[in-house]
Amino acid sequence: MVRHVHSARGAHTTRNILLLVLGVLVVLGAVGGFCAWRFYQQAMDVRDHELAAVEAVSGLQDVSQLRDADTMNAAIEQAQVHASAAKEIADGALWRVASYVPVLGDDVTAVRGMVDVVDGMVGETLPSLASTVQTLMNSGLSGGGEGQLNLQPIADAQDGFAKANELVQQQADAINALPQPHIGVVRSAYEQGKEQINKVADMLDQVSGMVQAMPKLLGQDGPRTYLLVAQTTSEQRSGGGLVGSLGTMQVDNGNISVGDFHSNKEFVPLGESATAEEHDVFSGPLSFSFDVRDLFAVPDFSRTAEMLNTVWQRSEYACDIDGVIAIDPLFIQEMVRINGDITLDNGQVLTGDNTAEFMLNGIYKAFDPDTQDVYFEYVASAVMDGAFSNMTMDKMMQIAQAMGTLAEGRHFYAYTFHEDEAEYFQGAGFAKNAPDSETDPEVGIYMNEQNASKLGWYLHRSSTVTRTACNEDGSQAYHVTFSITNTLTSDEMAGATTYILGGAQPGVDGIVAPSGTSAQRMLFYAPAGGSITNLTASGDVRDQENKTMDGKNLITNVAYIAPGKTVTFDFDVTASAKAESDLRLDQTPAGWLDENVTYNTSACSLK
Repeated sequence: MVRHVHSARGAHTTRNILLLVLGVLVVLGAVGGFCAWRFYQQAMDVRDHELAAVEAVSGLQDVSQLRDADTMNAAIEQAQVHASAAKEIADGALWRVASYVPVLGDDVTAVRGMVDVVDGMVGETLPSLASTVQTLMNSGLSGGGEGQLNLQPIADAQDGFAKANELVQQQADAINALPQPHIGVVRSAYEQGKEQINKVADMLDQVSGMVQAMPKLLGQDGPRTYLLVAQTTSEQRSGGGLVGSLGTMQVDNGNISVGDFHSNKEFVPLGESATAEEHDVFSGPLSFSFDVRDLFAVPDFSRTAEMLNTVWQRSEYACDIDGVIAIDPLFIQEMVRINGDITLDNGQVLTGDNTAEFMLNGIYKAFDPDTQDVYFEYVASAVMDGAFSNMTMDKMMQIAQAMGTLAEGRHFYAYTFHEDEAEYFQGAGFAKNAPDSETDPEVGIYMNEQNASKLGWYLHRSSTVTRTACNEDGSQAYHVTFSITNTLTSDEMAGATTYILGGAQPGVDGIVAPSGTSAQRMLFYAPAGGSITNLTASGDVRDQENKTMDGKNLITNVAYIAPGKTVTFDFDVTASAKAESDLRLDQTPAGWLDENVTYNTSACSLK
């Protein structure tokens, strides 16, 4: 009997414990469900605030809004409201706890990190930048003499731009280093925010770089003479195009004068200045003479500048030069857009939309070669005269952003032979070389037209750079696809001269490739400290070899691209374990700004 009573009591006790545990679980489930629902609501609020904050400042990617004080301040104030609201939510206890939950924690960390970046940017960096810009915009650039620029306000603004740029680059690095979110809606918001912040960072980096360089470029430290080089990418060379003319520009503390340009015909007889190694890369049935026209075939502008100086010193115009400035038709078009239209003596008006097409294609259809040279030299001289005359702060800001973008795309170079000024020129990215940075990796793909022609206008490119792996040693693996299409149509061929189309090319199996076929000597450079493997090609590509030039290894081959045909290259890239940024593609400039490169880094994130 006693045993039965004790059994009954035990059963009741067990039942009560089970009921109690069940009750606690129900309560915890309810609490958990409430917390999950509350967290979801807050996550949507944070997302909306962050996107609104980023959207408010996204317009600052355009320098026109950067230099408009009212627009900039209104954008910052609106962004601050949303950034503060998002930060108040994300700093709450619920979010701190959620950051430790497996899988979900990465998403929470990414969102909280993004909130901190945006809050810091709109709360500190952009207001500081706005103050610097407004002080600069309220200053005068009129100097003591006629046409002289007052460089002091620009010099006074340098520290403010440099500090703001340093902060925004740190903030961009911070958001780029956040873990990749798993949840679709979180990942979408994060990617949008990251894209916009990186664009603002790129813009500010360009403008700040030019603000640092402008006083040096315009003779703040005394008289400077620059060799001016005009080139045409309608006949491509690795770092630009065929050199058309040379001249000089003198500057002295804001006083600027542009001398006459002289046709390449005056310099061709002066011979070549290339090394045996450089000749070897461009040897074979389609070789360069390496007179003045071919000097951009070397993708290191430091080397190109040296060779250009050698040619200039051999000429009747020889004088000491302090550096080299090189421009192409797209640079000229952007300066026309900023300075105003140019009317030629035949009545044709060159604008910010049609100048590049005229200089890269139309001029060859309308005029004989001698007349082409006259127009090239006139337009180039007019643009360089106009770029720095009648300077206002508004105009300077536009030129600063344009030059940064153009230098990145190899449409503009500024190189100094003064070592103490190099950080403001080549050190600031205004004189690109083939890939030479392990921390900021690039893969170089360079084209060299070896069919004497003006086919570059018709060659359109498309590329994809896809990250495929993040390795344990910190390096990243990528796959690159690079395509070139000859868009020349039969109608265009019928209306073009051999000056544009070039001659027929030796074909495969005795079949001659027709006039209008581009013959491109291709150069492929791996990132510094990295490698290229598994390079394959579809289309008519021949004679692939490994070479060394100017201390760097490369792969070279020759691609023949007939009208309507495409050549595609595929290869794998491994970047250095020291890389601190995603792989970028550096390539020969075309006649337009859009390089048509798609980057996909979704596979993994930099460590």
